[in-house]
Amino acid sequence: MSHTQTGSQRYIEAFLEVPRDLSDAVCNFIIENFTNGIVLEEEENSPVTGIRFYVTDDSRNTYSGRLISYLKNLDRFSPNSLPEISEREVSALSWEEEYRKSIPVVHVGPDIVIRPPWLTLEAPSKFELVIEPKMAFGTGRHETTVSCLDAVHQHFKPGTRLLDIGCGSGILSILAAKMGASFIKAVDYDLTAVENARENFAINKVDCPFDIQFGSLEKAAEDTPYDFVVANIIKSTILDMLDGLVAATHRPGILVLSGLLDKDEPDMSQAMNQRGLSDFSVMPNSEWRTYIIRLR
Repeated sequence: MSHTQTGSQRYIEAFLEVPRDLSDAVCNFIIENFTNGIVLEEEENSPVTGIRFYVTDDSRNTYSGRLISYLKNLDRFSPNSLPEISEREVSALSWEEEYRKSIPVVHVGPDIVIRPPWLTLEAPSKFELVIEPKMAFGTGRHETTVSCLDAVHQHFKPGTRLLDIGCGSGILSILAAKMGASFIKAVDYDLTAVENARENFAINKVDCPFDIQFGSLEKAAEDTPYDFVVANIIKSTILDMLDGLVAATHRPGILVLSGLLDKDEPDMSQAMNQRGLSDFSVMPNSEWRTYIIRLR
């Protein structure tokens, strides 16, 4: 994160609450259109997530109208139930300090630690992942990211190839690189994610051969199948591309599917049964589910 503004410049701190399952989509809209400075406020088991973000004072008259239009298009709110956006003025230094304080060091099991570039660790960790938090998703705080990190940590083998679909910040690929990957292809249809992944690969000095692409599974269509494939996206997209994901996975190999909710289990089980994918386990984390499928 870099700033050319002086500390005297005024910013608007905006705040709204949205249903928890919409928070990733709303945050990514804010990041793509207004700012990287987002603070998430979540209470355990709360149905809503608070989103606090910062825009320049000269954006005051434009950002809220665009955000409200976006929320209306989600078809989840009636005209009388749209989230209320509150505002207050802050200085540039105030919002950056508040933002930085909101990004903690995250521990995933005993071996994995995720930190932003401006924090240092008191003690070394076996796998230290440095992630510039320019996205709402992929900093290690979301349940599906944690489960996918666990899956990579448990099942990825040194010297093998990884395909990361919906790579986000690149965090899963970076862990695989630190575990000895021989090649990594990371793909996302969000340009912000692609740029963030490239930055994080550089920060972590990923030295194995890699390719970061804008797009989706078609970017791997002509590749030799991968030993380990991970897709942390959503159910509808996973079901649409499941045949392609299976085809992209070497036999024997591991296919990890995440971004799925507990209510998705019947549809996922049916889809996998239809394809003869019987050797799998499910990792639960809160209401989220991650599938680890072993292809023989």
